Amino acid sequence: INMVQLAGGLALTEERNYIQLKDVEWVISSGHYSPRPEKKIADSPQIGYVNGLAVYGANLGTIIEVEASALPTLKGNGIITVTGIIDEEEIGSGGKKSRRKSTAKGSVDNVMTVIMKYLDVDPRDYDIHLNFPGGIPIDGPSAGISMVSAIYSAITGLPIDNSVAMTGEISIRGEVKAVGGVNAKLQAAVQAGVKKAIIPKDNWNEQYLEYPITVVPVTRIEEVISEALWDNHRQKKL
Repeated sequence: INMVQLAGGLALTEERNYIQLKDVEWVISSGHYSPRPEKKIADSPQIGYVNGLAVYGANLGTIIEVEASALPTLKGNGIITVTGIIDEEEIGSGGKKSRRKSTAKGSVDNVMTVIMKYLDVDPRDYDIHLNFPGGIPIDGPSAGISMVSAIYSAITGLPIDNSVAMTGEISIRGEVKAVGGVNAKLQAAVQAGVKKAIIPKDNWNEQYLEYPITVVPVTRIEEVISEALWDNHRQKKL
């Protein structure tokens, strides 16, 4: 609304009773507004690539890209690198500002423990690069199952279904824990063209049966991997 008002004021200053595209572009440029991310899913399944779900701003949902690569190295000497994380962001409204730190890097330890203990692969034998393109602040816990899936896919070479998106915290016991903003995340999934969304069972709501996509509640990381693998590789379930 503020953007429209400013563009309208510019038009009135120039004695026009209509708003032109250049007016809106001037407001965007002068106000240093950031574009609202409205992402679409990839065209095909990929190895080490997962559609995560996140919230930003005033409870708006979005698809986030979670990608991983894994290179074999000396047994037990692997390292993990995490990039693309905004470690700290400043949020301001009404003259008040607050800082929020990302917890994604802190969640990586949980992720590595789960992969090693419950998914029958040892990530310590690989140099792993985990990346979050796009520069969106990531809430570490809610990206837990997305990180596990991306790394597992990169290590095993099994592609993740591109029509699947997911959100959920992972515990060191392999359990999928509830997260916030699920309604907004599912709306973003629908807009992005997702066909199936994986969420924690504790977040399940009967209204999700009416959504135009399949919403799958899970309790364990093994269920996540089974639901996320591309159909042609579904026979390789854990």
